[in-house]
Amino acid sequence: MVHIPGIKHKAADALSRNPTGKPDHLSLSDDLASLHDIDAAHLSTPSLSTPHLQAVTMDRVRVATTSELHDLTELIEAGLPPSRMDMPDGLKEYFRFKDDLSTDNGIIMYKDRVVVPPSLRKEVLSTLHAAHQGTTSMTSRAETSIFWPGIINDIQYMRSSCSHCNRNAPSNPNAPPTPLTNPAYPFQLLCADYFHFKGHYYLVVVDRYSNWPIVERAESGSRGCILHLETIRTQKKKKKYPAKKFVSPRPRSVDASFIRSQSLVDTGRRGVKRLFSN
Repeated sequence: MVHIPGIKHKAADALSRNPTGKPDHLSLSDDLASLHDIDAAHLSTPSLSTPHLQAVTMDRVRVATTSELHDLTELIEAGLPPSRMDMPDGLKEYFRFKDDLSTDNGIIMYKDRVVVPPSLRKEVLSTLHAAHQGTTSMTSRAETSIFWPGIINDIQYMRSSCSHCNRNAPSNPNAPPTPLTNPAYPFQLLCADYFHFKGHYYLVVVDRYSNWPIVERAESGSRGCILHLETIRTQKKKKKYPAKKFVSPRPRSVDASFIRSQSLVDTGRRGVKRLFSN
């Protein structure tokens, strides 16, 4: 064991505190009372610095629950039906959470979180996003106090629709385009790609000097790759020697056969380069 002076401690550790013994178990009413205080603090704290936002208090949640979720409250207290089809149309989205739903003094609870009625959800989302936090921070805050079906999607939509956040969000700038080398003679530089038209695959090769196109029908898969190489070999026999060939990095239609084709194309390119170098 090594002694470390207290001045070097960044924070208190477990050994620097005397044990206080096992805490007494609090009654259920005290648990709920403290829970309500925490929920009220979570719901209203950002509103204190945002004048146009009204604090969503527990009393407002209780009143809205009575008028909007009265049927759900009665179902929870009487026992939710065993089948989702037996739920009312407007409450079916709550069925998969039925094992964790309860009521307390007119407020519906999901585990230890307050179920916010529909009329207050927009205000709650505005409160969550008052500091223009990201989706992760807002979700973490919501998971400690509030709930409704689809809350994660609503938080994501709130963040994505905020013009201020989108304007200030960090992003990597696009790399500047690399200028292409201008060819000095015909068939010095070629561009090639596959495309699909009316159920058939085609190979197009274009000479960048004259913009002369060569279009050949190709079968999907390895046959298209072979035709690609045969076209280049034909050009070589005609004394047309491309120094470089630009190929689209991704074909229009990606399937298993094209993946195999691209592997063969890469192999063929290396062979063609050796032919051109001889």
